[in-house]
Amino acid sequence: MGGNDIEINLTSDQLLEKCDDLEEDPWGVAGLVLGLGISFNAIYRAGAHDAMLKIKNLIISWIPHVNSLVTNSSFSSEGREKALSVGSCLALPCVVAFCRRVEMINDNELDQLLKGYHELISELLSVKKSGTFHQSLMLASCVGVGSLLACILNEGVHPLEVESVKGLLEMFRKCYCSSCPPIICLGGMLGVVNSMGAGAGILVHAHHFSASIKTACEQEESSHILGPLLSSPICEPHLTTLVQEMFLIAQNSDDLKMQQNAAWAVSFLRNGLWSKELLNAERYDKSDVDSKTISYNFPEDNLVMKLTIWLMHLNNSGAGAVAHVGTVVTVLRCLSRAPRLPTVDWGLIIRRCMSYEAQVSEVLSPDSAFKRGALREECVQFSIAHANQFDPLLTFLDELSDLTRFRTLELNLQSCLLFHLAGLIKVFSGSRIEKLFDDIAEYFCSEFLCQGYSPDQESSLRISCWVGLYQCLEEAALSSVEYISNLEKCIEVLFHLLPASESANFTGVDLPNTAEEWRVAVQCLAKAQGDWLLDFLLVPLGDLVQGGSQSNEVLKKIQAKVKLVRMGSIPLTELGRLKAYMLNSKSKDIWNLLVEVVAALQYADGSFKRQWLVDAVEISCVSSYPSTALLFLGLLSGSCCKYGSLLTLDQLSLLSDLPVTLPSLVTEPSWEVVAEPFVSSLWTSTERIYYWVTEKGLPDNTSSAQPIDGSEEDIASFLLHVMYHTCICLKEYLPLEKQLRLANMLVT
Repeated sequence: MGGNDIEINLTSDQLLEKCDDLEEDPWGVAGLVLGLGISFNAIYRAGAHDAMLKIKNLIISWIPHVNSLVTNSSFSSEGREKALSVGSCLALPCVVAFCRRVEMINDNELDQLLKGYHELISELLSVKKSGTFHQSLMLASCVGVGSLLACILNEGVHPLEVESVKGLLEMFRKCYCSSCPPIICLGGMLGVVNSMGAGAGILVHAHHFSASIKTACEQEESSHILGPLLSSPICEPHLTTLVQEMFLIAQNSDDLKMQQNAAWAVSFLRNGLWSKELLNAERYDKSDVDSKTISYNFPEDNLVMKLTIWLMHLNNSGAGAVAHVGTVVTVLRCLSRAPRLPTVDWGLIIRRCMSYEAQVSEVLSPDSAFKRGALREECVQFSIAHANQFDPLLTFLDELSDLTRFRTLELNLQSCLLFHLAGLIKVFSGSRIEKLFDDIAEYFCSEFLCQGYSPDQESSLRISCWVGLYQCLEEAALSSVEYISNLEKCIEVLFHLLPASESANFTGVDLPNTAEEWRVAVQCLAKAQGDWLLDFLLVPLGDLVQGGSQSNEVLKKIQAKVKLVRMGSIPLTELGRLKAYMLNSKSKDIWNLLVEVVAALQYADGSFKRQWLVDAVEISCVSSYPSTALLFLGLLSGSCCKYGSLLTLDQLSLLSDLPVTLPSLVTEPSWEVVAEPFVSSLWTSTERIYYWVTEKGLPDNTSSAQPIDGSEEDIASFLLHVMYHTCICLKEYLPLEKQLRLANMLVT
């Protein structure tokens, strides 16, 4: 299922079509909205990213105040849509958590969402009436914003202002410290425990920090919080007060309902959070939070240790001293080359670095020394270098290279992953490697043109992939590797996407990257297994029977084969079966191939080249396109005779020079052994063209396998003139009868 196969045409009326008594029981509809929210993973796996964004915006649009800040739409508190707001408040944290993991929501949107929740709860607190819907919405909004707060902070990537967080906590406190109905009091208490990561009432589990991580934003004098509330010194006194108040209510409240609600909240906090903290404590029971415990036997003055601590304390809040992006790139590049690293949560550090440039872009001017996106590329290369040591880095690479996520990445990051395929196969398991190559093949087979890439950008992506595949083939002997067939499938897909030629001669469009794409493609093919390569480049006999304009696939296979012959990757004999095809095709379609073949023949022995010379002139006797064979003769003779240093690639000049280059070649001692059969065939070809030009028709005792194509008419007279004078220069190799017939030709 592709992204284009899913369309979202959902409205509030459709969801509420069969729902009655919405004011009295909004929780029935809330289940529908929650189901819509938790369907994100399935929709994402289907590749329907546009549908995901529509659902995200739809859920936001159903929450009062939040929708106007984020989507600039209006919300009618009197309309039927307000019944959907309860479920939306609960579903939004789940949606945001998933969107954050796949980078489909930015930091500004997070701030706007929290601000919208804040305004909603403030308005609900100011309302005097307390109907069923009002109480339900108050409960859902407190639970939702608490969970959203934990989702953002526990991720450890986006810092939040301390005052904003404290303002939300204080509103939660008002809910259960004032004379509010029990359900609203429960909402305030759940908001508090959820903000600490309890996860009560939602279906998303927030990420928890490793006990070994500290950041600059956790200092008491900081104006921002980065990390869980429980790890923030500046919020510790406030949180302690809130938990103590709930504990006292659970013990001493005169209101039984309030006492039960407080007990539930404290239980959620203990069971949902403290049990996880206990597991973390056991995991790090031999560690403390100072530099010695994370050193992995690193001395404090060690350079790697110092750079690691600097990254851990990287300030991405946009307040105070902010490091330049180029500095972060340099630090990561240095650490990428370290043989081992301190044991810290590198997955978290890398995720912070991935978003660092976007977070500080408003504070810092662009660093001209580093292109935009260079930091994210460096994060990928760092992760590949150390993924074998740290599982979070391996998970990070696994997520990025998954096809559904890969499609959403920016061009330079896609190119980076493709370029470093060899690094990925070193850290992935066998089955994951097979999936990796299958995903790459599917990606290039799909209509990724719809992503808005230009032809040059698409070519750049393919070049990166060719280089990556080449490095994979270089890594090890692949005869025993199970995923070789998957890799070969990628090569086949990329080969089909190759431009028809290195220049504009075939396609009429000259692309800057075409020559480079061909170069890396041939380089990669040269590393492939010989038997598979010959089978893949095999041109069916049916495609070689007739000349003329052939498909681009045939031309590309022949061109690749010729280039591989030049490189010595496949034997020269492989060109022999292509001889008839190439010399019986239109010269404009095959010119580049002729040049490549002659270049390849320079490495052949004399007998092999002489055979090509004889075969070429014989083919000109029966070909529909005799000019092609004669052009080849001009290239071959010009490159092998004593005038080779003056060789030109201008087609008319090559033909004009035939009366000089051919006699010079065949009269050399090593070539004179084929002079008589060669000149005899040249005479036959000349006579054939003579009768065609003069429209006399061939003599009865002369046969021609194929008529000369009409496209040769423009050059026919010129060809006849050149061939006639060539035969005159070589007439001593002709029998007397043919010399007489040559003398009787009237050629001007």
